[in-house]
Amino acid sequence: MRRQFGAMGSWPVDLPTPTVVVEQELKTRGIWAFLRCFCRAVKGTPNSERIPYVFNHHTGHHYHDSPKLDIEVENDESEDRLEDVTLAVELKYLYPLLIPGCSDPEPNDPRPLQTALYPGDKPASQQQVLALLAQTIKETGENAITKAEIEEGGQKESEFWASAWIVKKAGSPEPLEKEKLLKGYTWASAEICSPKMLANDRQTRHRVQRVLKALMSKHRLVINGSCDTHCHLGRIDDQPYSLSTLKRLATILWVSEPTLRSTRDPKSPNYDNVYSWGFELVKHSRLARSLDGLEGLLTRQAVARQAHDISDRQIVRAICGQKTVSAKELAAFREIWSKTSHEELGKLLSGDTRMHRRLGFNFSAFGLEDERARTNPRTIEFRFMEGSTSIDMVLGWLTIGATIVEVSACKSDGRFEVTLGRLLQKSRESQRVTVVGQETRGERLGRDFAQLMEDLGVSHDLSRSFVEKITREN
Repeated sequence: MRRQFGAMGSWPVDLPTPTVVVEQELKTRGIWAFLRCFCRAVKGTPNSERIPYVFNHHTGHHYHDSPKLDIEVENDESEDRLEDVTLAVELKYLYPLLIPGCSDPEPNDPRPLQTALYPGDKPASQQQVLALLAQTIKETGENAITKAEIEEGGQKESEFWASAWIVKKAGSPEPLEKEKLLKGYTWASAEICSPKMLANDRQTRHRVQRVLKALMSKHRLVINGSCDTHCHLGRIDDQPYSLSTLKRLATILWVSEPTLRSTRDPKSPNYDNVYSWGFELVKHSRLARSLDGLEGLLTRQAVARQAHDISDRQIVRAICGQKTVSAKELAAFREIWSKTSHEELGKLLSGDTRMHRRLGFNFSAFGLEDERARTNPRTIEFRFMEGSTSIDMVLGWLTIGATIVEVSACKSDGRFEVTLGRLLQKSRESQRVTVVGQETRGERLGRDFAQLMEDLGVSHDLSRSFVEKITREN
């Protein structure tokens, strides 16, 4: 059975259709759910005899496809297999070097402090830091290389995307007020990019964890509001996700963005993307601009009349199951599903200016509007999580990203429909009701995030640190 990366929370399987007599007998014995999963794992079944099914072993929820709707479903040239989904992480840090002759400004920090070998030479100090970090990664058993080494060899970064951790200077991190008070340091920046790894391979989590543990313990890595953690999600064969998967991703990200972005500290100096660009999809994409001024709610009957423009049964069921639907959200869905190519969709989901080209949910690699997009990997990038020295937070963010792709890629995964339906219900509520009148804003946002994670099948253990962060900071 396939397992969800990190969370190991849901096993999507196709199961054989039983006879009515056998089904009734198994149900009465109380072992029907187990046998339905087990029989498919042991023996294959022809496609014509399979029924979609997902079992979430965290919650015990069983999701079944509802009766078929009379909808033409888009046929993609290539299917996105869950075992082919890859992820890669980009981590941005500040790195302090001690100026010779100065005292350690943080003597209580137990981590080793490196002395600047070239205190008056910023570029040389930068290369010193990158070499130190690459060496530590190599000591964990991973391949690592600095960008300077790549260029010296006359090669390109893309030649190492699949095989090595790439260490290079980061553009956005810079010392802010707190760091400037630490006299005796000279600062460098670092961007550490993992190779692409299979999302559902158990070793992926262990590899990232091992590297981060070594980096955090052997170096005084620092994060502030100018540092980010980005997650790239793609395919092992470097081909783009199918158009229908990208449309499903765009659909669910459009309505879940406010909840997911609640992980950002509203008091951060980079909350409004001053240092690194990762603006909101629902505000700054071409799609958002095209919907400006559209307000109001549509009745179930009006929604049903317009839903046939969307060639995905789960989305249609989710929106038709609502009492009312936001006119803007339905228009957004219809616009997303009207696109006939990756390039059209990529442009729709990107902004029309350089500043807004790469949004927090970054589809620019499919829009091909500039050289960076044309040379970047064909991935969807989640680029709005703040920098973190917490290994659990980084691993959790990778799990969340991989899970969202997983439920979008698997067209029979019941979590997609459940999640979308609940998000639509939540978004139309003009005023949230607090628990016994004493729920704070942070508690409400944390509750919303926890519910989203539960619907997606992300385990409580992995989402807890995010819920605590949201509750505390809001």
